[in-house]
Amino acid sequence: MILYNPNFLDNVSVFSVQEKKELENLSNSISLSEFLSNKSYIDKFGLDFIYTSAKIEGNTYTKLDTQALIDYGRTAGGKKYTDAKMILNMKEAYENIICNNLKANKGTLKNLHYILSNEMIPENQRAVPRDSEVLIKASSYIPLSTQERLNDELNYMFSQYNDINNPFDRAVYLHCNLSYLQYFQDCNKRTARILLNVSLKDDDKMLYIPHEERIGEYLESIVTYYETGSYSKFKSYFIDEYRETIETILEVKKAKEKEMLFSRDTNSVSVEEEVAPVK
Repeated sequence: MILYNPNFLDNVSVFSVQEKKELENLSNSISLSEFLSNKSYIDKFGLDFIYTSAKIEGNTYTKLDTQALIDYGRTAGGKKYTDAKMILNMKEAYENIICNNLKANKGTLKNLHYILSNEMIPENQRAVPRDSEVLIKASSYIPLSTQERLNDELNYMFSQYNDINNPFDRAVYLHCNLSYLQYFQDCNKRTARILLNVSLKDDDKMLYIPHEERIGEYLESIVTYYETGSYSKFKSYFIDEYRETIETILEVKKAKEKEMLFSRDTNSVSVEEEVAPVK
């Protein structure tokens, strides 16, 4: 068994200089304001975030099921009520960070956990640090089990977070160590993923969007952090996800520019035909 190691919270350097440069260049390719001002981006990548984040937690809804639930409130036949509720909670949390200027702090953490845990755990456990042991199914790691220690470590984690200068180091440090602490009885990783985006958005950086095909990589990278304190697998996963999101948006923009150019060319031909003299 691997016991909680408080030294992990002192490891605040996540990305190399070259990795930070790559992430900065990717983020500069699409400004956050451009993303937030485009409803189609918010909706498309919101669906990706909500669906994949729920899938990471074992949700059985397909992507089409998820879209029907989000857009029309239509639940999927034969699926558990808690699967639908998990998705609706994720939708509310995502909309919360999109519409509001949140800060990554203890108050925001508890408010978002309260949203994400609605009808997922007993009411008296929502936004409250646990005071009992919890076991991680796929790992030998044993988290802390008392509220006093959890509160002390959470406070220390946020003090460390506030001293980190690089926005990508800050966001990933926050995500990995919130997951590591297992501060709440349940809904810890999904809360950490939301807080990762709170941190990025507060630093005016493009958001992180997980993709279904990398769920296994995500889970493996989290267990690696639990057991070794190494960011190596998670940061590689994060860079790949970040790059894919940015490149997808750039492809959409490029296709739109080509479409507009073609439209202008077509209109130009039409005008010339209209004014050409009759022979």
